[in-house]
Amino acid sequence: IGYYLDEEKGWSLEISELKRAIKEAKEVSEPRVIVVINPGNPTGQVLNRDNIVEIIKFAHEEDLFIFADEVYQDNVYAKTSKFHSFKRVLTEMGPPYNKIQLASFMSCSKGYMGECGLRGGYSEVINLDPKVKTMLLKSISASLCPTSLGQAVMDTVVNPPQPGEPSYERYKAEKEGVLKSLAERAKMVADSFNSFEGFSCNTVQGAMYAFPQVIY
Repeated sequence: IGYYLDEEKGWSLEISELKRAIKEAKEVSEPRVIVVINPGNPTGQVLNRDNIVEIIKFAHEEDLFIFADEVYQDNVYAKTSKFHSFKRVLTEMGPPYNKIQLASFMSCSKGYMGECGLRGGYSEVINLDPKVKTMLLKSISASLCPTSLGQAVMDTVVNPPQPGEPSYERYKAEKEGVLKSLAERAKMVADSFNSFEGFSCNTVQGAMYAFPQVIY
């Protein structure tokens, strides 16, 4: 069951919309998971902390497992925007919210590294039911592993060069250069759409997407 973001509020996720969606879902199923993509794909928004707090409270109220797709967490362009991970926010909220089941997803195929042909990623899962964890480990053990190259690239993403190491300055310059270029393109795309008659487009706060509206 889908839910819709509020374009007029910068593609925010309104709790009233989540309540509508889950009410509709309960007519045909028993909802167990809520999926949130932040920064947004394909809308390019970055959720603020207050909005994330509201979503976490909603998930707790409805006993939902949170799947947080955060693969564009480094791609934040708007000066007024900041990435907040669901794990950090629910941990800072304390009981009972810090006991919610949460899976956070990251990838080397997206973000500033953008190696789309090298498929690799990981999920960090917290507060998982022990019985579910046992079954998940059985499932993983029976499946094939990702390609060795993808695993190697993923290792470099989660273990980047640190200050003082030989390659750090080059890594830092390349990363900042890529993100600066993406920020410039994001602004150019949004400004271009807004200059066309019959189009409007919100500021691209993050990720790699603009989602214009065609006015007719």
